[in-house]
Amino acid sequence: MPDDQVDRMVAEWAEAAPELDVSVLQVIGRLLRGAERTEQRLTAALAPLGLSYADFDVINTLRRRNDHGGTHPRDLARSALVTSGAMTARLDRLLDRGLVRRRADADDRRAIRISLTRKGERLATEALDAVLAVDEEILAPLSERQRTALAATLKRIVLPLES
Repeated sequence: MPDDQVDRMVAEWAEAAPELDVSVLQVIGRLLRGAERTEQRLTAALAPLGLSYADFDVINTLRRRNDHGGTHPRDLARSALVTSGAMTARLDRLLDRGLVRRRADADDRRAIRISLTRKGERLATEALDAVLAVDEEILAPLSERQRTALAATLKRIVLPLES
């Protein structure tokens, strides 16, 4: 629904049911549409690299955390807000592609640690560059000050939803 359709929808509600305050739809409709369009663009940017956004998230979490002994899969699952089973499937896919390696945990023989391979590090870097380019393109109409204000506003909305 292009942005003018949000305005049209609100106007139609005002005519059909003037007693309803549907002004929240101007914000929520745009948030939902923006999220959908952003996800489409990110998916398109990662496709040539053979990555889903979930795969991107795992390899760049590993890169960002830079745990020298590797990262426990449980910590990766928590970071991605997915079950351990979902994380295992992601890790198996990345392992099959040679992007990550599994190692025994030096402190707990029953546990494993996950780290990036050199190939994984290179792809993580390339993927992050692609994602940041999309992010920059999407936010290009906003000044730095507007971006800061928007980030703070979205944080006020999202944080209560996460608890």
